[in-house]
Amino acid sequence: MNALRPDLARCLEFFGSERWRERKDAARDLLAAVREQPPAPDQLAILVEQLLDGLVTPDSVARRSVCHEVLTGIGPSVVPAIRRRLRVGGAGARMIVDLLGDVGGPDDVPLLAAILGAPGDDNVRASAATALGVLGGAEAERALANVLSDSSEMLRMFALDALARLGAVMAPARLAPLLADPVTRRAAVAVLGHSGDPAAAGQLVRYLGDAMPGVRAAAAVAVVRLHAALSVRGDPVAVAAALAAGDGEPLRQRIRELVEHRQLEVKLAALALAGALGDVRSLPHVLRAMSDPELRERAVEFAAGLGEAAVPVLLDMVEQAAPETLGDLFLLVSGLGPAGAHPRLVEALTTALAGPDAHAACMAATALGKVGGIEVIAPLAGALALEGPAGEAAAVAFAAVAGRALGSRYARVAPHLPADASGGALVRNICRAFGLLGRGGDVGFVAPLIARLGDRDVGVRLLAARALGQIAGEHEGAAALALALQDEDAGVRAAACRSLGQLGAAESVAALLAASRDPSSSVRAAAVQALVGLDNPIALARLREVVLADNAPAVVIQAIAGLSRSGTDQDLVMLMSLCRAPDHEIVKAAARGLAGCRGHRATAAVLGLLEHPRWDVRWAAAESLGERGDATALPPLRRLHAVEPDPLVRKVLAGAVARIEARAAELAASDGEGAPTA
Repeated sequence: MNALRPDLARCLEFFGSERWRERKDAARDLLAAVREQPPAPDQLAILVEQLLDGLVTPDSVARRSVCHEVLTGIGPSVVPAIRRRLRVGGAGARMIVDLLGDVGGPDDVPLLAAILGAPGDDNVRASAATALGVLGGAEAERALANVLSDSSEMLRMFALDALARLGAVMAPARLAPLLADPVTRRAAVAVLGHSGDPAAAGQLVRYLGDAMPGVRAAAAVAVVRLHAALSVRGDPVAVAAALAAGDGEPLRQRIRELVEHRQLEVKLAALALAGALGDVRSLPHVLRAMSDPELRERAVEFAAGLGEAAVPVLLDMVEQAAPETLGDLFLLVSGLGPAGAHPRLVEALTTALAGPDAHAACMAATALGKVGGIEVIAPLAGALALEGPAGEAAAVAFAAVAGRALGSRYARVAPHLPADASGGALVRNICRAFGLLGRGGDVGFVAPLIARLGDRDVGVRLLAARALGQIAGEHEGAAALALALQDEDAGVRAAACRSLGQLGAAESVAALLAASRDPSSSVRAAAVQALVGLDNPIALARLREVVLADNAPAVVIQAIAGLSRSGTDQDLVMLMSLCRAPDHEIVKAAARGLAGCRGHRATAAVLGLLEHPRWDVRWAAAESLGERGDATALPPLRRLHAVEPDPLVRKVLAGAVARIEARAAELAASDGEGAPTA
């Protein structure tokens, strides 16, 4: 047998290292070598066999782990060797089956089903069940269902877990013996949640009171899943009725405990159930669970659903809250909207707004912006002088309340502002507020913002430039922003470019063309982006010049977006040539730009990117081809999907194939309409 290529062999030597960093670096280097210099078929075969040997080695868990990682990274091209090993048999079958679940496809389901159904090592069969749960399909579901009566409790449990992952629909009667068995009950409850049977609602609600915590957690998720399925089918009341028929306060208490569960999926399900029950006493539990950032948005929605009924509980919580929880508590209050405008709540918020805790002040301002009326304008106006996020939040809140209470009119807002607005955070935050209020269409905010374009504070000038772009319509702000393109600060010039693009004033094209030659690449990028947004044909020549001559990728990327709209053959050729650019971000932008270009030449150029060494370029190319919908891309897309090593790119490739096939089917159907029938 030929020797393995030296660079690949060197990487393999470190797979058994005792140092985690050396193993990770070796795995990264090996995958990079395989992608950037693909081995010849015989070399790849040697490499895969050696990696499989390492995967089943009994003496090193670390080596097994890194071999699995690399084999998964290489992707579907390792599958033939895996199949051979499984058919021959030998040591390490469980690890090989686990790997097949990660890199295999639908064609591997029969082999895994055979392993699952054959007598042998229950650990190997359990791994086959898990792999079938990943690969899915009708045959996988049948194979998993067939072992639900197996003598091994462990195997039954793994099969149920796989069926739950697949969302398999099974009749409650089939699950009855598995629900009765404490070992399989948790997994059976999860499958029952996919049944779509209204009669299962009461049964699942009862499992919320099971003695085993795992069953209670699975039941919460299953109840919510069943409710979602039934609601789609027009039956939103079955689960609500089952919850109402539950055992009252004990049921609510068990759900409150699940709100603080360690798993996010269970927390979210419990929160949904607490909301369905209108359980205001869940709020303290929700507050403790808000350390999970993914729960925070749902927690605010939960409070909003409770409405005014939550106010008494929140008042008690505010009085007893530890200082470090005030920010999250105020976030809950913000969900109440106008229902939270209780005097004691407002008092607590305004006190925190002026307090020493910057985070609490920030969240208090946010809450006041949601719940407050005219009575909170004065404290919010005073908070505009705060530095940092608290002052910024106060500006947003002030604009929101003033918009509701004063109608977003400058003449009515100005008297409520501090008299001494000479500079610093106060003026910066006033500019922020004016930009938000100006979205209402009152050009009265334009003149004071123009005046601030000459402020000594660069932060004030920058925010004034940004704010002017938010005030739609024809006004003198466009001319002032064109002058601001001469500001000494690049940030101000870039902000002026972006605002001119937002305003869409045709007369600003000349100023933006000049700004596209600014010494600062950030200004040039903003100017080109604005020119593209204006969609003025006068700018096309300059966009082509940028693509050919600008040395900043960020600027070129903005120009590419404009060229993709022109529809000219000249620009199509230019975009195709950019697919060979040395900068991968430019290549991705070219792929995106070609998505809207007509012709098979554009398709061919993007197809070439599917063999690019970078996964993100291949991902962008696959997305572009899916958008193009060119049926001529289907054969190469299918071929490349079979050998693509990156799982994310494989998923996008599969999506592109599905989109193109769907479009082809629609075209075929429309072509057949009106055809003569026999």
